[in-house]
Amino acid sequence: MKLTVNNLNVQAYNALKSKILNKELPPGTRLIDTQLAKEYGISRTPLRDAIRKLTEEGLIVNDKTRKGYFVFQPSEKDIEELFELRLMMDLAAVTKLIREVLPNNPSAIEQLIHSFEFTSNSKDSEKGFIQRDEDFHDTIIRLTGNFRLMSYYSDISNQMRIFRKFTSSDTERMNQANSLHEQILTGLKNLDLDMATDAVKKHTKLSKQDALRDFKYTDKADKVEE
Repeated sequence: MKLTVNNLNVQAYNALKSKILNKELPPGTRLIDTQLAKEYGISRTPLRDAIRKLTEEGLIVNDKTRKGYFVFQPSEKDIEELFELRLMMDLAAVTKLIREVLPNNPSAIEQLIHSFEFTSNSKDSEKGFIQRDEDFHDTIIRLTGNFRLMSYYSDISNQMRIFRKFTSSDTERMNQANSLHEQILTGLKNLDLDMATDAVKKHTKLSKQDALRDFKYTDKADKVEE
């Protein structure tokens, strides 16, 4: 895909990020700037800038042992840590909403209801559901009004997209997620901190269990192929 002349740095960043998140560049792929620059029809300067930014966001790693840049390939420990961080942020967000934002902001509650209904009524594929699941949580984070929290949360969500997927229990898993989303929403609407945080913890636990199961299955399959 050739890029146009305007804003090459931004276009290179968006194009490379999209390839990573869509798994066109699978985890562990070595990134060779000369090849990518040729593919995009640009010089290596904007490409290197894109790699630098995506390294800062955690989607690319600079592996000094192998001497090169690679698409982030999470370990089991990485998955554990990312879910731990996301849980901390989700809990902080619902706590702030209940204690500071929602009591005097009816429009915020309406936004949460709309986001929940959009997610729960989705008839999309599993991939579409993942996006809507993220949208629901992103709405909660956005309503805190904390821009640094939004930025950090976005980086973590992008890293998690690399390994997040659904398995054979997709329908059941989606129903569980919708049920827990509803509990989170009910807790927020009723300003019930215990209900909201309990549902967030359960949701995170289930998501982490799925991710670790998928990781172990994929890791085992890769070793068999070797």
